[in-house]
Amino acid sequence: MADDAQPKKPANAKKPQPVRRLFLKPKPCAVILLLKDAEQTWYPSKLARTAGMSYVHTANLLAELRKYDIVVAERKGKQNTYKLTERGAYFALVLDDLVKKSDSAEAAQKAGVKTEAPASEAPEPRKEKPKAEPPPAEKK
Repeated sequence: MADDAQPKKPANAKKPQPVRRLFLKPKPCAVILLLKDAEQTWYPSKLARTAGMSYVHTANLLAELRKYDIVVAERKGKQNTYKLTERGAYFALVLDDLVKKSDSAEAAQKAGVKTEAPASEAPEPRKEKPKAEPPPAEKK
């Protein structure tokens, strides 16, 4: 006789992660948000250490961010320093706002408070397009 009980989760099953981890990778976000602090001089090694990443991972990430015009490298002696471009600064601002909203929604959810977007920010419901009927088949 088959057991209808749900299968047990393995002991090494992961806990549910915060919703922001679904959309935002923590380490690249950390680097972009660190670069928001334009008062500091950001070397790849300093970014890696502060973000908790390896140097190689950080260097590869910075190369990708340069391709997308999010950061720019400036030579200082033998080393490169990194800064956000205008586009990168805007991206970091939006990213920071998204992370803060995600954190506050998560905290409210843990507290048992139901959060809803204000009416002005709530997305419009999608209207279904009327289905077009196929043209009548021609008789030969």
